[in-house]
Amino acid sequence: MALLLSACGDSEDSNNSNSNTPSIPDSPEVDTNWQPAGGSATISADISQPFLQIMPNLPSSALGGVSPGRELFITEWTPANVGRVLFDGVGPIFNANACTQCHSAEGRKPIYAADGMLSDAILFRLGDKQGQAHPHYGEQMQHQSIDLSIATEGIMRYSTVSEQANTPAGIQFSFTPTDANQPLGDTAISGRISPQLVGMGLLDLISEDSIVAAADPEDSNNDHISGRVHWVNEGSEQRVGRFGWKAINTSLRTQNANAMSQDMGLTTSVFMDPNCTINQPICWTAVNGGSPEVSDSSLDAVTDFMTALAVPERRIEDLPTFNKGAQLFAEVGCASCHTPKQQTANSERFPSLSQQTIYPYTDLLLHDMGTGLDDGVKEKNAESFEWRTPPLWGIGIVASDPEARFLHDGRASSLAEAILWHGGEAEETKNRFTQLSAADQQTLMTFLNGI
Repeated sequence: MALLLSACGDSEDSNNSNSNTPSIPDSPEVDTNWQPAGGSATISADISQPFLQIMPNLPSSALGGVSPGRELFITEWTPANVGRVLFDGVGPIFNANACTQCHSAEGRKPIYAADGMLSDAILFRLGDKQGQAHPHYGEQMQHQSIDLSIATEGIMRYSTVSEQANTPAGIQFSFTPTDANQPLGDTAISGRISPQLVGMGLLDLISEDSIVAAADPEDSNNDHISGRVHWVNEGSEQRVGRFGWKAINTSLRTQNANAMSQDMGLTTSVFMDPNCTINQPICWTAVNGGSPEVSDSSLDAVTDFMTALAVPERRIEDLPTFNKGAQLFAEVGCASCHTPKQQTANSERFPSLSQQTIYPYTDLLLHDMGTGLDDGVKEKNAESFEWRTPPLWGIGIVASDPEARFLHDGRASSLAEAILWHGGEAEETKNRFTQLSAADQQTLMTFLNGI
């Protein structure tokens, strides 16, 4: 918070010194009749490991998928013909051999190690503003291989970037290819930290109609927010993208299959090809772990497990302060994209998740976030400057970790820094936030830390 306040100045002086201060619109009505944060999937916040927990009162009919799904989620997958048949086929080049290498019960694993080294909890997307992947490396960097005889794609390192006059402190990345004849050239690299996994099944159950209804691509209401749906081709259909930093996946099942493919080098019926280009013959000639390597029943089991993930309840120490923070969150404009409340549709597989009021703080839409967050990589129909509104539930638990990082590449070391990076459609909202008094800024941050 000190960085934020030093950049903004004290409350009343800064409020009075800038005649171009964005005006706060008429106070929106905020519903403070709080229902459980995740509906029927809500668990107590007083647990040591708040994430990757199963929702309460899980029906016995769902246990048949959830239990083996958890086993598949935590297991370390092996190369083909090594170890257990049901858990082999990883690689030959990959980023992680287990989901838990990136996803933690505590939230997010540390990313930035000493001497510029990076952990497995960050991956790197490759591409350009036209959506073209790198001709050799493809659309994602792979830094591990199953055998020393198989070359990895290279090593990524980071360095810190100091705070500038109009830009918060940040991170920049550098790539050293294993094969010096295969540089990145004009291809951009974009770090992507692994998000905390919370309420994934609930997000999957928000109806497409609800997401579409919230979109305003032409800014017809003149609020300078023009979120749009990321329409993704899936087979012969166009569906609403909702998962991933750029909403490239339309369902939790597809999201899981994509992670298995790109992060672990495991084929599924959704993504049958290896995670390599035609210029990487090892992926096409190496022994595989089956065709596909992850069966539909295993993919469905992992999806069942993630559907059953619970949502930690709010942590509220002082209700009036929390409610005032919720009001400020709406007044400055945060709630225009981070929609507090959503409703789930019906679920035959998990009936208890049907028609639930939930508080994920996202509209699941793409928004122009400005040049500062333009990563240079277009994915499907999401431009390089567009990002899906990330859900905020549980963000305060993540922020309690001294090593926590925020935004898509972890460049922000605090929630305050993350706010200061907002631009594009969020520029006015950021400016309103910086013009709040120091006390109101702290109240808003107290609210964020409690949701």
